[in-house]
Amino acid sequence: MVKVPIRLLAVDIDGTLLNPQFSISDADLSALHRAHAQGVEIIVVTGRRHTFALPIVQQLGFDLWVISSNGGVTRSLSGETFHRDMLPAQTCRELCGSMREFRGNTVLTFDKETKGALLAGKESFLHRLCGSD
Repeated sequence: MVKVPIRLLAVDIDGTLLNPQFSISDADLSALHRAHAQGVEIIVVTGRRHTFALPIVQQLGFDLWVISSNGGVTRSLSGETFHRDMLPAQTCRELCGSMREFRGNTVLTFDKETKGALLAGKESFLHRLCGSD
């Protein structure tokens, strides 16, 4: 049997990279450093926004790619964007309208580096944001 070397390691943040104390354990940090030193490409993957992941991933101490926003954005730590897949405005409006049947609650995530990039709201807020049906 031929042993194939590991070439890529994709790690989630919540509950995987971060322990219950919301920090990276010394053992995990050491293991990621050893893998990186052996040429394994490390990628951090999260459903959260890039700005949430950034301070966590910076603790690793080496440049890597971060896949964030549930796969919608891929950026390096240095800010280089490799992939960005956003909903067209009309699709977003239609989605907001469809969410009204689910008690009018939804969450919209914007690919911005500013405070307030994550919005949650009731039907009245969504109506103002997304327009009428």
